[in-house]
Amino acid sequence: MQTQGSLRDGGLATLLQSMQAERATGTLTIDNGGDSASLYFLFGHLFHASGPGGQGEEVVIDALGWEDGSYQFDPRAKLPAEETIKASPAELIAAAESRTPAATTSTGASTWPDATPAYSAPDTYSPAPAPSLPEPIEEPAYAVAATPAAEPTAETYTPAPAEPEPAPMAEFTPVPATPAPEPVSYAPAPEPVSYTAPATSAPAASPDRPVGPAPGGSSASAPQVRVYPLPSGRAHYEGLKSAFVDFPRLLRTLRSDRHTGYVNLSGNGYSGVILLNDGQALQALCSNGTAVQGEAAFLQIRRHMDAGDGVIDVIELEGETVTALAQLFTSPYLYSGLLGRFVNLEALLEYLAEEKVSGSVVVQTPNEAGIILLRDGDILGTYTESQRSLDKATTAVAALATDRQSVIEVKGGDGEIAAIDVDAALNRAY
Repeated sequence: MQTQGSLRDGGLATLLQSMQAERATGTLTIDNGGDSASLYFLFGHLFHASGPGGQGEEVVIDALGWEDGSYQFDPRAKLPAEETIKASPAELIAAAESRTPAATTSTGASTWPDATPAYSAPDTYSPAPAPSLPEPIEEPAYAVAATPAAEPTAETYTPAPAEPEPAPMAEFTPVPATPAPEPVSYAPAPEPVSYTAPATSAPAASPDRPVGPAPGGSSASAPQVRVYPLPSGRAHYEGLKSAFVDFPRLLRTLRSDRHTGYVNLSGNGYSGVILLNDGQALQALCSNGTAVQGEAAFLQIRRHMDAGDGVIDVIELEGETVTALAQLFTSPYLYSGLLGRFVNLEALLEYLAEEKVSGSVVVQTPNEAGIILLRDGDILGTYTESQRSLDKATTAVAALATDRQSVIEVKGGDGEIAAIDVDAALNRAY
């Protein structure tokens, strides 16, 4: 659809139908010169509106009566979390049409003025023709015969135009093109991915303590699959009910937009993430009792999306950051099981800088995790599970390392990152 135009080209009703048919996502802003309203769509589903009269369905119904004005559509606008509209576009259009004044014709002219002359005929009737009649008593009969014009007028007015309109209400209620999902409940966006550590068979102060090779493990040691916390970034969508999201269409859209960042799905007892670099699925991880990665994780995420479980966030990050996160999940350990109380974190970072290590330093306490991402020894960014904004300073992570129960691991090396063939994975049975 066009991203801007005039309401004279078809009105808001036509726009609503086009948005639904094309399953558009974004914000439609309409302006009639004096008032403006914003309508929010997610894959063709109109879920929220705000305008001069407040929020919700009444804003849309009022705007459907605007015959003049302009519109603009922004497919990249950040969507709000509120859901104030339950009715379909067809029901809203029918409600707006039912408010059209019943006494107007299709041209907008009232039929009552035409009836007035017919009823005023007796007042203007002249008795002059009476002598030509056989008898004067025929005057009343003649007067009655002169007034039949009133009857056709009443008959043409009887079926008020607005009365048949309730029929479309039943016709459009099912909305065949859109499955009947649960009403969206746009709660505050959940944390992108909760930290999940596997159970450990070795003695540990906490079951959340990381598991890896013995202290001083070599780079040949492969890391056990774990879902680490992810940093925050620029949010395109947050807290969206997955039941409203067409998963294959979402991935195709992100690929065409060359999106770099991640898609996060959070639900009851599981979490999953797909890392995207320039629109390509670089890596996928899912924790659903057991953490898995790669195509197996992608298929698990797809299954939850198809079932409409959980909420979804789409976050944008820098390309280097996404690559570093992929290596965080796939690179082997350089060191693991280092007790924080015996490690000088600053000196460790200086050594890794000298060695130009590309990888990560993870500090884990019983309650929280902190991540330092490295590129050729330089710090790309740091964040913790509770403070997810990327920062160059290591203060927050260093504070975790002072916890007597903290454990430090270092991961590095190239790490094999095999991009996921999304098209093949979407056609594969799960």
